[in-house]
Parts: sequence; C-alpha cells; structure tokens
Amino acid sequence: MAKDSQEPEDRPKPIQRKPPSPQQQQRCQQAYEKGMQNVKQRNFDYATQMFAQAVEGDPGKLEYIIAFIDNLQKKYNNNKKGSSFSGLKGMGARAALNKALKKQDWNAGIKSGLELLQINPWDIPALTQTAKAAAGLGCYDTQLYLLKRALDTHPDPGDVEINRTCADALEFVGQFDQAMLCWERVKRHHPNNEEAQSAIAQVHANKMEYIKGTAEGLKTGVKKTDAKAGTRADDLRERLEADPADVGAASELADIYARDENYDEAEKALKHSLEATGGDIKVRENLEDMRLRHVRHMTMIADKKAEMEPSDESKRHALKMLTEQNKIEMEVYRARSERYPGNTNWKFEYALRLRRFGKYREAISAFQDARGDPKRKAAVHVELGKCFEQIDQHRLAIDNYKDSLEHMTDRDRDMRKLALYRAGVIAMDKLKPPDLDAAENFLGDLASLDFGFKDVGERLDKIHRMRNGG
Repeated sequence: MAKDSQEPEDRPKPIQRKPPSPQQQQRCQQAYEKGMQNVKQRNFDYATQMFAQAVEGDPGKLEYIIAFIDNLQKKYNNNKKGSSFSGLKGMGARAALNKALKKQDWNAGIKSGLELLQINPWDIPALTQTAKAAAGLGCYDTQLYLLKRALDTHPDPGDVEINRTCADALEFVGQFDQAMLCWERVKRHHPNNEEAQSAIAQVHANKMEYIKGTAEGLKTGVKKTDAKAGTRADDLRERLEADPADVGAASELADIYARDENYDEAEKALKHSLEATGGDIKVRENLEDMRLRHVRHMTMIADKKAEMEPSDESKRHALKMLTEQNKIEMEVYRARSERYPGNTNWKFEYALRLRRFGKYREAISAFQDARGDPKRKAAVHVELGKCFEQIDQHRLAIDNYKDSLEHMTDRDRDMRKLALYRAGVIAMDKLKPPDLDAAENFLGDLASLDFGFKDVGERLDKIHRMRNGG
C-alpha cells in the first residue's frame, strides 16, 4: 500500500494491557451502578467519582465512559463550557496529561484526561488526548466515542485536523465508510481543500484491498447506499419521527445502515425503537443480531489487517476483536438461553463462550443443561471433557470423552480422534497411578484410525516401555 496505509506518526502503540480481573470487573460494575443510582438522585459529583473509578479500572467498557460524560453534561446543564474558569482550574491536569502522553503512560493519560473532563466535558483537546490514551490501551471503542464527542463539539464540523484524526481511527478498526464520511464532511465545509478528495480515494482503495478475497467480500461485494436506498432511508426516518414505535420502519432502516456497514447508526435506530416500544422482544433480538453482525464484521477486518500487515499491534487488535466477539456472543446467548429455557441450542452456544472465557465451572452447568439435544450429545460430552480437564477432575473428563464416543457417527471422525487422544493422554499422564490399560485402549483405537495423529505412536511405545520397566 502507499504511504497513506502506514502507521501515522501520532498513532499510539498499544501496550499489552491485561484485562481486568473478575474481582476488578465486579468493583467497576458496582461503581458504575452506584453512579447510575446517584445520577437519578441528581448527586452528580458523587456519580462522577463512581464513573471515573469505573473508567480507570476498565477503560475498554464503553458504557462507563458514556455514563461519565453524560453525567457531567447534566451537571453543567449542557452549557457547552463546563465549570467557570475551567481553563485555569485544568492547568495542572492538562500538564499531567501532556506528560503522560509523551511518556506513553496511557493509564496515567486516562486518569489525567478524566480529571480535565470533569472540569469541562466539552474540552476538545481533552477529549482527543484522552482518546489517544484509550487507543494506547487498545480500547478503540472508547477512543471512537471520545473522538465523536470532540467532533460533535467542534465549532467547525469540517475542521481538517479533527476529521483526519477521526478518519484514521475509524479506518484502523475497519469502519472505512465512516472514515470516508469524515473526509466528505471536510470537502463539504471546505470545498477547496485538496487533501479531502485524495484521502477519500485512498480510504476507498484501502477498503477494497482489505475486503478483497475475504468470504464476506466475495459474497456481498462493496455495498454503497445508492440514491434509491437513500430516499427510502429518508422516508423511514420520517415515519419514525411520526411514530417512534414503528417496529417495521426501525428494522428496515437498521438494515439499510448495516448494508452500508454503518453499524453504529443501525444499532442506534434499534435502541431508539426498543425504548419507544417498551422493550419489544422482536426489536431486542434484532438489536442483538445487529451487535453480532457488527462485531463479526470488525473481527473479519482486524483478521484481514493482521494477515496483510502483520505487526504486534495488528495482531493484538485482531486478538482483542476476537475476545470482544466472544464476549458479545456470550452476552447474547446467555440472554437467549434465559429467554428460551427449552432451547438447548442457545444453552450450548452460551456454554461454549463460557469455556472460551475460562469460566469452566459455569460452562459445565450450561453444557449439562444442553445434554437433552440428541444431535449434540457427542459434542456436549467432548466439551464437558475439556472443562473437567481444566479443573483437574481427570476421571470425570475421561468419562465424558468416553461417553462422547457412544454418540458419534461416521461424520464425527475428527471429533472422535480428539476424544480418544485426550482420554488416552489423561489416563497416561494425569491419573495417579497411570491407568495404562485405559490409555492403551484409547490410543490404540486412535492409532487404528490415524497412526500419524500427533504423538500417538510415541505414546504407545512409551506405554510398552512402562509396562516392561523401561
């Protein structure tokens, strides 16, 4: 790619941030909930303290920073300028923020940025610099939210610098169409700006390159909202202004946005519809599906970027997006398994995500609830075996791997090999004393299927030596 595709000099390099521990997540959530309670009571100062605590502890959780900013704007009656003499009051925090960013101490940058924003939540430099610190921690959703706040606050919507910053951040996470809209905004407000047109062309070229060859790209191609769809979207927006509870209009409008990869607006339309209908179940599930589409699209783009431009940052971002995808999937499938307790498919999908997040004991209960589906019995027992392995319940793991074999068909050849191998390895390496007979039976059956599978041949030789005192 041309120079435009390289890392901008001012883009922070994310650190290898450890996700908050379960205990820390719980503390942040409790602080957030206390903050929300105090907002209702108009205790804005105490709410600010609670929200700041939540954001500092888990800066990647978008709802925390949204609550923090919204609360402050309510505190200042949306006066667009914050506290009196905010410039003087914020001098110390601004110096600390600049120092933190220079040292790439992103956590300190978040802390100082929040202090500045408490004085004036419309402070554009504070919003953009705090966004930079968030990006340094790999918290790209938080970065984009703060940049959007800065852009919405700016007196010149077409300001080149702020739109360039927003476009770069959007392109980095795969929101190419939104990045182009930033440059379109510059072009509209400053028709003589030469950078805008070339930037639009470059972002479009980058989009074409990233989606080329991907399954999504081959299936859908590059979709731009045409004039007909744009007119239809205008009609739907008018319908929703007249009747916010028009579920059909909201769903259709969200689909139009999604076809143009404008998932933020799609989710916003559905959220408004959800509120207007008092929680209509169809709208709720449309919103859940849209969240899944959005995060899977972002993961696909991140994977493609890591493949085409391998770097520590791109790989970390791809891993972060995969983790985020699993997290959102877990939330959606948990909600649906509770909503439809008789549907074992949702229970199974929820259990899978629990296991991927290392919540093995919870996953075991969820997988056991999913055992009623005869089509999934083999897979459920394999997954239970994996979970029991992780909590050192080795005999239970073997029992489940063994049970899984009874429910497999000829189409489950790969799953059968995995179950035989894991059962054999546990019997050989984890049981005290080793159960060599069981290990030999499992691994012997595996060898008859695929003697080249992993180290099965070496293990059978080792069992023979162990039997003979070798």
